Amino acid sequence: MKINKSILIICTSIMVFSCSITRKQEKGYTSTNDFYHKISFSTAKSVIVLPVKINGIEKNFLFDTGADYNLIQRDSLIGTTGSYDGASKREMKMGNEITKSMKIGNIDFINTYSLNADLKGLKEQIVNFGGLIGQSIISKANWLVDYPNKTLEISNKNLANDSFQTIEIKREHGAPYTYISINNTRYKVVIDFGSSSDFNLPKESKLAKQLLKEYSFSERQRDRYTIGGLQNVTEKIGSVPLIKLGNLEFKNVETTINTSSQPRIGIGFFKNYIIYIDNLNGEYKLNKNK
Repeated sequence: MKINKSILIICTSIMVFSCSITRKQEKGYTSTNDFYHKISFSTAKSVIVLPVKINGIEKNFLFDTGADYNLIQRDSLIGTTGSYDGASKREMKMGNEITKSMKIGNIDFINTYSLNADLKGLKEQIVNFGGLIGQSIISKANWLVDYPNKTLEISNKNLANDSFQTIEIKREHGAPYTYISINNTRYKVVIDFGSSSDFNLPKESKLAKQLLKEYSFSERQRDRYTIGGLQNVTEKIGSVPLIKLGNLEFKNVETTINTSSQPRIGIGFFKNYIIYIDNLNGEYKLNKNK
């Protein structure tokens, strides 16, 4: 058994099952209808970390496409409280709020809907931790993520050119999902930039059981953060020789199998790509970094 003592920041995504999700995500607006800003970002175990001014105070936020809403670090809950599920199928009590100002560079996202909680186990890992940027903000702009060069561009205009390949995207409860192909069979996966994994599968899934039979996996233990706090998990880790996403081929993809809510491709899956989140047209586009 392989022991991994490092703490990986994965599975931070908030999943909320309600017909009011879209309505809450649509709350708020940008301070101007015409905007552009380019910013450098850092990473924490591969997850994107952005400097964001929340109500005028700068904090570091994780960029999480799998989170239905923003999540604000609060030592004490504010607003109406409720229980919410995370990607690891655990629940956590959270409050809710309308955040007056979330400013990234010169772009101010005003009166957006957020949840709030004391994220013990995660806040200790990120210096000056503020929380997660979720679909409450992500859905209100276009985002060009140059992951290899650690830069991000935000605009209300088109930021991609003809060299980008469009991938099939649909949405479920606000979070984007797509389809990958393994051995000529298609599988639905959530696109979750809040996960540091390349490719993660629930251990009960049919695909996980199939891959365990076909390829070599080892067992390891590690600490991970999920909604609900730190936990020590035992998981299987291996490599899938080829995964296709549209016309793009991803080779020797690191794959983890553990307790999780649904199949997902994390930010690690796209580490060699420039990713364009086109909310004007409801598309994701990819360009291989050269």
